[in-house]
Amino acid sequence: MSLTTPSRFLAGWCMVLSAGCAASLGPPEDLLKRVPVIEIGQPEPPDKHYVLYVRAGKPVPIHLTVKGPLLLQPGQAATHVQFTQSLYIYREWSSLDGVTWTRRAFEGASSFGLAATGGVVDIIVDRGH
Repeated sequence: MSLTTPSRFLAGWCMVLSAGCAASLGPPEDLLKRVPVIEIGQPEPPDKHYVLYVRAGKPVPIHLTVKGPLLLQPGQAATHVQFTQSLYIYREWSSLDGVTWTRRAFEGASSFGLAATGGVVDIIVDRGH
């Protein structure tokens, strides 16, 4: 399986994981009334201006790639995860309720290791603090 360009969700998710707090006020409270809201799997609007809604409990496809100069060829894997709480993503902002926006609604960490049984990748996703 070869991977295509990562989805907007994954890009937004990575930005949320790595972004710090900002002094900006964020999106307006009525954003969900003014911008189309789409769920994962739905087509993006032509202008690519929308809020992504991740419904709690809905399977979210995740594509992982391992690559780098130490590898003869990259490796890929696909899986699905389910969030315990619904999540809205708009540009670099995220929200758990669609009203209060932050750059840290959730955070994460990842690790990679090698053992006699092979490689181990752990990705931990937690609520932001």
